[in-house]
Amino acid sequence: MVERQNQEIGPKDEAYGHLQSGRARAAATNVFWAGLNGFAPALVAALVFTITSRFLTPSEFGIVALASGIASFASAVAPAGFGQALIQRDVIDRSHVDSVFWLCFGSALVIYTALFLAAPLLAETLGEGGVAVLLPVIGLRVIFDLCAVVPTALLARSMSFRKIALRSAVASVFAGCVCLLLLALGQTIWALAISQLAASFALFVGAAMSARWRPRFTLHRRALRQLARFGGFASGHRVLNQISLDQILIGAILGTAALGIYSFARRVFLILNEVISGGLNNVSYTLLSSLQNERDKLADAFLHATFVSAALSFPLFAGLGSVAPDLVPLVFGAQWISAIPVLQLFCVIGTMTSIGILQGTLINSQGKAGWWLLYMGTKQSLTVAVILAIYPYGITQLMLAIVALNIVLWPVAIWKVLQILKMDAVTYLRPLVAPALASLTMLLMVAYADMFLWPGPHITELAVKVFLGALTYCAVMIALARQDMSRMYNLILARRQSRP
Repeated sequence: MVERQNQEIGPKDEAYGHLQSGRARAAATNVFWAGLNGFAPALVAALVFTITSRFLTPSEFGIVALASGIASFASAVAPAGFGQALIQRDVIDRSHVDSVFWLCFGSALVIYTALFLAAPLLAETLGEGGVAVLLPVIGLRVIFDLCAVVPTALLARSMSFRKIALRSAVASVFAGCVCLLLLALGQTIWALAISQLAASFALFVGAAMSARWRPRFTLHRRALRQLARFGGFASGHRVLNQISLDQILIGAILGTAALGIYSFARRVFLILNEVISGGLNNVSYTLLSSLQNERDKLADAFLHATFVSAALSFPLFAGLGSVAPDLVPLVFGAQWISAIPVLQLFCVIGTMTSIGILQGTLINSQGKAGWWLLYMGTKQSLTVAVILAIYPYGITQLMLAIVALNIVLWPVAIWKVLQILKMDAVTYLRPLVAPALASLTMLLMVAYADMFLWPGPHITELAVKVFLGALTYCAVMIALARQDMSRMYNLILARRQSRP
């Protein structure tokens, strides 16, 4: 590959531009599409996860999680954050796009080769022979994930989130079919491992086809230098998000059975979090990046996104935590009863994460990636310290300490958001009040439901509790936040009416 300046597309090329008009309506519509289409992959993931959980023991689940964590650790050092730099930068051209692709592809080949060669040594060091067999297979997803960075960034930059959501749905269905087929053949561990690879492959193919872009065999050092500062910080942030040190440490110190319990609860949390925050986060990052020079619109968009995220996440995580003792053995099997306290603690983190994701999105979209990197680095380091200090007391106590750490650090991110938006704390917290009160009322309804429910089948009692909780939440939200809910509906309706 050589540097060729004469073939680059000029800065006025509109193929890679941010959306300039109707951004709020487009964002609302894209959140709607991302949420609607996001239910398909979430439902498939939940179905496959439920089925595999009934076949796998915590120890078997843990060995796959350990191999996956090592692969994520290796993948984290890749410069995938340059994809976010493509979204965040005001003007890009073809030279930026091609250069980032080849940077990611070359890094992927180096990382996978290192994983393949190190697998036997890692298995011996950890005392888990299965890692030597699983890692070379699971590690292949690194190549597909990094090759998808550029086409996914181009889709996000143009706010084509309907295509992204559809791609995710197809990939999830494909991975689910692969997993269920292997389960039918009796390959329980491989079903879980290969389905991860199948999902990455399908996501890459879908992104490449949707973006309708093909890389030229050129690498421009100038283009990479222009993206280097933000791309470097974003890549560092990705390192802290994806290194999975918690899984590796828990597996190495407490064993695969404890890791299986932790990973099971974490997997349920991640499925719900992706349904709620995945599409909203992707849409909001592009929208907030495009509003860097419009402070009033930026604040308004962020506060409304915060309300939407809280309105969806608070009841879901609070409700799951309240019915977990009934739900887990009924749906996943009695072997996962010991995971219930850990799952409930993950639900506490979930209520903060749904807001924290938007905080990180705002901070990064406004060019403060260095601050966010420092914040996440501090958080990750303290998490490691907590694990090393608390692990002798067991996985539940360890999880409780992690929750406490998240609560202590959360206000620091809030402070930075207030600084960026030049906003007072009361204004920032106002969108959270109605979802919090409605969720609390819902919890009280579920807690006292047993007092007036007729004894019946276990599944019937659970269904009634869920129905009463949902009904209570919706009623309180309509009473307290009618205006905010109407605003979201009107934005979507206006977008539809504007179409020919």
